[in-house]
Amino acid sequence: MTESDTRVAQLAGELFHEHGINATGVEALSKAAGISKRTLYERFGNKDGLIAAAFVAFDDPVFERFTRPAERAPTARGQIEQLFAELEAGIASPEFRGCPFTNASSELCDPDHPAHAVIRRHKDRFRRWLVSRAREAGAADPALLGRQLVIVYEGIQSQALVQRSAKPARDGRRLVSALLDAALPVSGDSHG
Repeated sequence: MTESDTRVAQLAGELFHEHGINATGVEALSKAAGISKRTLYERFGNKDGLIAAAFVAFDDPVFERFTRPAERAPTARGQIEQLFAELEAGIASPEFRGCPFTNASSELCDPDHPAHAVIRRHKDRFRRWLVSRAREAGAADPALLGRQLVIVYEGIQSQALVQRSAKPARDGRRLVSALLDAALPVSGDSHG
Protein backbone atom coordinates (compact mmCIF):
# COMPACT_ATOMS: atom_id res chain seq x y z
CA MET A 1 0.00 0.00 0.00
CA THR A 2 1.17 3.51 -0.71
CA GLU A 3 1.40 6.02 2.11
CA SER A 4 -1.77 7.68 0.81
CA ASP A 5 -3.61 4.33 0.67
CA THR A 6 -2.46 3.53 4.21
CA ARG A 7 -3.78 6.89 5.43
CA VAL A 8 -7.17 6.22 3.79
CA ALA A 9 -7.24 2.67 5.20
CA GLN A 10 -6.44 3.91 8.71
CA LEU A 11 -9.15 6.56 8.47
CA ALA A 12 -11.62 3.91 7.30
CA GLY A 13 -10.62 1.70 10.23
CA GLU A 14 -11.27 4.53 12.66
CA LEU A 15 -14.70 5.16 11.14
CA PHE A 16 -15.54 1.45 11.15
CA HIS A 17 -14.54 1.19 14.81
CA GLU A 18 -16.43 4.33 15.82
CA HIS A 19 -19.65 3.77 13.85
CA GLY A 20 -19.57 0.12 12.75
CA ILE A 21 -18.67 -1.37 9.40
CA ASN A 22 -22.21 -1.82 8.14
CA ALA A 23 -23.26 1.68 9.23
CA THR A 24 -20.31 3.33 7.47
CA GLY A 25 -21.05 3.74 3.79
CA VAL A 26 -18.68 4.33 0.90
CA GLU A 27 -20.05 7.87 0.52
CA ALA A 28 -19.05 8.74 4.10
CA LEU A 29 -15.68 7.05 3.65
CA SER A 30 -14.84 8.92 0.45
CA LYS A 31 -15.98 12.22 1.97
CA ALA A 32 -13.90 11.72 5.13
CA ALA A 33 -10.86 10.74 3.04
CA GLY A 34 -11.31 13.68 0.70
CA ILE A 35 -11.38 11.48 -2.40
CA SER A 36 -14.08 10.43 -4.83
CA LYS A 37 -15.86 7.10 -4.56
CA ARG A 38 -14.36 6.21 -7.92
CA THR A 39 -10.83 6.78 -6.58
CA LEU A 40 -11.69 4.75 -3.51
CA TYR A 41 -12.82 1.84 -5.72
CA GLU A 42 -9.74 2.19 -7.94
CA ARG A 43 -7.46 1.93 -4.91
CA PHE A 44 -9.23 -0.82 -2.97
CA GLY A 45 -11.49 -2.58 -5.49
CA ASN A 46 -14.63 -2.39 -3.36
CA LYS A 47 -15.72 -1.78 0.22
CA ASP A 48 -14.64 -5.29 1.22
CA GLY A 49 -11.13 -4.56 -0.06
CA LEU A 50 -11.08 -1.34 1.95
CA ILE A 51 -12.30 -3.16 5.06
CA ALA A 52 -9.47 -5.70 4.76
CA ALA A 53 -6.94 -2.92 4.12
CA ALA A 54 -8.21 -1.01 7.15
CA PHE A 55 -7.49 -3.94 9.43
CA VAL A 56 -4.07 -4.51 7.87
CA ALA A 57 -3.33 -0.85 8.69
CA PHE A 58 -4.73 -1.27 12.23
CA ASP A 59 -2.70 -4.41 13.03
CA ASP A 60 0.49 -2.83 14.39
CA PRO A 61 -1.08 0.14 16.20
CA VAL A 62 -3.70 -2.00 17.97
CA PHE A 63 -1.20 -4.76 18.82
CA GLU A 64 1.37 -2.32 20.16
CA ARG A 65 -1.11 -0.19 22.12
CA PHE A 66 -1.07 -2.67 25.00
CA THR A 67 1.93 -4.93 24.34
CA ARG A 68 4.54 -2.20 24.05
CA PRO A 69 3.85 -0.71 27.52
CA ALA A 70 3.62 -4.23 28.95
CA GLU A 71 7.06 -5.08 27.59
CA ARG A 72 8.59 -2.48 29.92
CA ALA A 73 8.01 -4.82 32.87
CA PRO A 74 11.25 -6.61 33.77
CA THR A 75 9.90 -10.19 33.84
CA ALA A 76 7.69 -12.27 31.59
CA ARG A 77 5.07 -12.70 34.31
CA GLY A 78 5.21 -8.98 34.97
CA GLN A 79 4.64 -8.32 31.27
CA ILE A 80 1.52 -10.47 31.28
CA GLU A 81 0.24 -8.74 34.40
CA GLN A 82 1.04 -5.32 32.94
CA LEU A 83 -0.83 -6.21 29.74
CA PHE A 84 -3.98 -6.73 31.79
CA ALA A 85 -3.32 -3.54 33.77
CA GLU A 86 -3.09 -1.65 30.45
CA LEU A 87 -6.36 -3.24 29.37
CA GLU A 88 -8.05 -2.08 32.57
CA ALA A 89 -6.79 1.47 31.98
CA GLY A 90 -8.02 1.34 28.37
CA ILE A 91 -11.45 0.14 29.43
CA ALA A 92 -11.73 3.02 31.89
CA SER A 93 -11.35 5.47 28.99
CA PRO A 94 -14.62 6.99 27.72
CA GLU A 95 -13.46 6.20 24.16
CA PHE A 96 -13.32 2.44 24.81
CA ARG A 97 -15.35 0.55 22.19
CA GLY A 98 -13.84 -2.90 22.53
CA CYS A 99 -11.38 -4.54 20.18
CA PRO A 100 -11.81 -3.30 16.61
CA PHE A 101 -10.84 -6.76 15.30
CA THR A 102 -13.37 -8.63 17.43
CA ASN A 103 -16.06 -6.07 16.62
CA ALA A 104 -15.35 -6.41 12.90
CA SER A 105 -15.45 -10.19 13.06
CA SER A 106 -18.89 -10.08 14.64
CA GLU A 107 -20.17 -7.67 11.97
CA LEU A 108 -18.82 -9.54 8.96
CA CYS A 109 -21.28 -12.38 8.44
CA ASP A 110 -19.62 -13.84 5.34
CA PRO A 111 -17.03 -16.36 6.60
CA ASP A 112 -15.07 -15.85 3.37
CA HIS A 113 -14.80 -12.07 3.76
CA PRO A 114 -11.15 -11.08 3.13
CA ALA A 115 -10.93 -9.23 6.46
CA HIS A 116 -11.44 -12.46 8.42
CA ALA A 117 -7.95 -13.69 7.44
CA VAL A 118 -6.48 -10.37 8.62
CA ILE A 119 -8.41 -10.59 11.90
CA ARG A 120 -7.28 -14.19 12.50
CA ARG A 121 -3.62 -13.23 11.87
CA HIS A 122 -3.93 -10.36 14.35
CA LYS A 123 -5.48 -12.57 17.03
CA ASP A 124 -2.91 -15.29 16.41
CA ARG A 125 -0.10 -12.74 16.72
CA PHE A 126 -1.50 -11.67 20.11
CA ARG A 127 -1.83 -15.29 21.27
CA ARG A 128 1.79 -15.97 20.23
CA TRP A 129 2.91 -12.92 22.26
CA LEU A 130 1.24 -14.39 25.35
CA VAL A 131 2.58 -17.90 24.69
CA SER A 132 6.14 -16.56 24.40
CA ARG A 133 5.80 -14.79 27.78
CA ALA A 134 4.29 -17.91 29.33
CA ARG A 135 7.19 -19.99 28.00
CA GLU A 136 9.76 -17.46 29.26
CA ALA A 137 8.07 -17.42 32.69
CA GLY A 138 8.43 -21.21 32.93
CA ALA A 139 4.91 -22.49 32.27
CA ALA A 140 4.80 -26.27 31.87
CA ASP A 141 2.27 -25.83 29.03
CA PRO A 142 2.80 -22.32 27.60
CA ALA A 143 0.41 -22.91 24.68
CA LEU A 144 -2.44 -23.78 27.05
CA LEU A 145 -1.71 -20.82 29.32
CA GLY A 146 -1.53 -18.52 26.30
CA ARG A 147 -4.93 -19.70 25.05
CA GLN A 148 -6.45 -19.30 28.51
CA LEU A 149 -5.09 -15.76 28.82
CA VAL A 150 -6.53 -14.84 25.41
CA ILE A 151 -9.94 -16.10 26.54
CA VAL A 152 -9.74 -13.99 29.69
CA TYR A 153 -8.55 -10.93 27.72
CA GLU A 154 -11.34 -11.22 25.15
CA GLY A 155 -13.92 -11.92 27.86
CA ILE A 156 -12.88 -8.85 29.82
CA GLN A 157 -13.36 -6.64 26.77
CA SER A 158 -16.72 -8.16 25.94
CA GLN A 159 -18.09 -7.90 29.48
CA ALA A 160 -16.73 -4.37 29.92
CA LEU A 161 -18.71 -3.31 26.85
CA VAL A 162 -21.88 -5.05 27.98
CA GLN A 163 -21.66 -3.74 31.54
CA ARG A 164 -20.15 -0.34 30.62
CA SER A 165 -17.84 -0.85 33.56
CA ALA A 166 -14.19 -1.52 34.37
CA LYS A 167 -15.25 -4.12 36.97
CA PRO A 168 -14.72 -7.05 34.53
CA ALA A 169 -11.12 -5.89 34.11
CA ARG A 170 -10.55 -5.90 37.86
CA ASP A 171 -12.16 -9.34 38.16
CA GLY A 172 -10.19 -10.56 35.16
CA ARG A 173 -6.89 -9.44 36.66
CA ARG A 174 -7.64 -11.59 39.72
CA LEU A 175 -8.35 -14.52 37.42
CA VAL A 176 -5.07 -13.91 35.55
CA SER A 177 -3.16 -13.96 38.85
CA ALA A 178 -4.77 -17.28 39.74
CA LEU A 179 -3.94 -18.73 36.32
CA LEU A 180 -0.34 -17.56 36.59
CA ASP A 181 0.01 -18.87 40.15
CA ALA A 182 -1.27 -22.28 39.02
CA ALA A 183 0.77 -22.47 35.81
CA LEU A 184 4.13 -20.96 36.76
CA PRO A 185 6.83 -22.35 39.03
CA VAL A 186 7.09 -20.69 42.42
CA SER A 187 10.84 -20.12 42.20
CA GLY A 188 10.78 -19.04 38.55
CA ASP A 189 9.84 -15.75 36.98
CA SER A 190 7.64 -14.50 39.79
CA HIS A 191 5.69 -11.23 40.03
CA GLY A 192 7.89 -8.86 38.00
